[in-house]
Amino acid sequence: MSENDHKETNFPVASTLVCPKCGHSQPLAEECTRCGVIFSKIHSHGNEPLGTNVSASSITYYDLVKERKQWILLAVLLIVLAGLLYHTISTREIKHPPGVLVATEPKQLVIPNPQPWRKGNRLVVPIARFALQARVLSKERYHFDTMADLSPVDVALGWGPMSDQQVLDQLEIGQGSRRYVLCPRQNRSPLPMDRLLATSSNMHMLPATNEIKSRLFSLRRGNVIEMTGYLVGIQEDGQWTWMSSLSRTDTGDGACEIVWVETLKVR
Repeated sequence: MSENDHKETNFPVASTLVCPKCGHSQPLAEECTRCGVIFSKIHSHGNEPLGTNVSASSITYYDLVKERKQWILLAVLLIVLAGLLYHTISTREIKHPPGVLVATEPKQLVIPNPQPWRKGNRLVVPIARFALQARVLSKERYHFDTMADLSPVDVALGWGPMSDQQVLDQLEIGQGSRRYVLCPRQNRSPLPMDRLLATSSNMHMLPATNEIKSRLFSLRRGNVIEMTGYLVGIQEDGQWTWMSSLSRTDTGDGACEIVWVETLKVR
């Protein structure tokens, strides 16, 4: 074996390369002059010098566009998950120890000579001054019915035994179609049903301001609130289209209070 056979073979270093992404041939450089791919972010599967014999099939290249899309998708998923988590936390019922939270009943004072005011194309007629403290039992938003622009939310409220966690834990409470329903979770009601209905009510809320509307929307089951305003009737084209109940013991259609809400505090 000759002396030259013992010498290490030196491979020629290519002076040009072919971009593995777009196929552009160019002198050696750090990035492709056509598509901008960074060659330092690509790696060959072998140990060959990066040159004219390098092809797209022999290397993996770093796809900036694909990675950017993946990051955007991940960000969207995180935003959605954060929104779901916030909704779950912000709407979760607030639990209280057993016992009556609100002992007083709602108060009303009939107005003998009401002075109505206009809301859009409707006339709002105050029938009685109204004030109450109560526990929020349920809340339902409305978007599409005929009164949704005037009353975008109903709130079911309870006082006396219907503010007691021990009683409420034995009841199923729901709302829909401008109605409020409750039924015992077991075969036996914790109290006579007429007593439960007399100490709770579904109220159609008419917020006097956008701030009051936001507060109504943010109410959670279990909140204890103080509210003042008016029980009202609604006239449209000279006809009565909605009239508040003035009794807490009536049931069925027409038994709900229609409340023009002027103040609302969460205790």
